Formats: sequence, structure tokens, C-alpha cells
Amino acid sequence: MKNRKAQSLIEYSALLAVLIAALIAMFTYLRFSLQGKIRESADVFGRGEQYEPGVTKCYDESGNEITC
Repeated sequence: MKNRKAQSLIEYSALLAVLIAALIAMFTYLRFSLQGKIRESADVFGRGEQYEPGVTKCYDESGNEITC
């Protein structure tokens, strides 16, 4: 009887380890996906450009160039 209990414990431990590994993989994928969406949203606001003092041109809502 003790052998069966030990085997069941090992099986449950292995199953738990597989589930935890799957959750970690899913959260990693979800994190990268979320970061990509945030990056995509930020690029829309900056028109895909990074700010560089003295070089970057800024525009108002009507398209006129303004001082940054």
C-alpha cells in the first residue's frame, strides 16, 4: 500500500510541475504580447520616431511646425 501512495505522490508532483511550467510559459508569452501592444500604441503617438533634442520636429494638431 505504501508503494501506491508514493507513486501517486510522485505522479501528482510531476503533474503540478508540468502545470506550473505551462503557466510560466503562458505568462511570458502574454507579457511579450502586452509589451508589443504598448510599443505599437506609443509609436502611433510619436509617428514611429524617437525624440532627439534639436533634431526632432514637432507639429501641432493642424500640422504646423512648433518648437518642442
